[in-house]
Amino acid sequence: MDKIIKYFETIETSFRKLKFITVASIASGVIVALGAVYISGQQMLSNNDNIYVIDRGSAVMAARSGEDAYRDLEVKDHIERFHELMFNLSPNSESIKRNLDRALTMSDRSAYDYWSDLSERGFYSRIVSANISQEIVIDSVKVDMSSYPYQAKTYAKVFMLRESNITAYDFESSCRLVDVERSQSNPHGLMIEKFRVSRNENLGTRQRD
Repeated sequence: MDKIIKYFETIETSFRKLKFITVASIASGVIVALGAVYISGQQMLSNNDNIYVIDRGSAVMAARSGEDAYRDLEVKDHIERFHELMFNLSPNSESIKRNLDRALTMSDRSAYDYWSDLSERGFYSRIVSANISQEIVIDSVKVDMSSYPYQAKTYAKVFMLRESNITAYDFESSCRLVDVERSQSNPHGLMIEKFRVSRNENLGTRQRD
């Protein structure tokens, strides 16, 4: 009889231990869950202090220090990308058209008028027929964010690459930019207006090595 009583006492003790362990496990789980929620909330608040902008097609994080701070980055990247599409040319008519079409979605009719003028003068057809490549290397983009629309100037070097020689040009352009709705084709939400090439001076030609 004593053995039976001890057996039941052992079972009761085991149940008590199991109950304690279960309650402790549940409590620990609740604490862990609440901690995770708190940490996630803090991370969300921290992320609200950061802004993600598009830099050469990739998302990068910029510290929030006022709207102009990160908008300036987007304006410069928009301008640089536009110039790369407009002025980096290969002797392939399909490639030229594809890049120009993309550039024209980033600007108003002023860029189209510039392209149309060069096209009518046979510039692009000579690029293809003479197997010439053109490359633009941007030195700097100066943006005035103190007024709207934003005013910008681009300083660069343009190189005409032929099989036997390279001709360099000192290049300068100006434009203004306005805010538009962001889209897949225009992630910066900017439109270039009044685009104008103000300088394209021949710096000379040298023979290729």
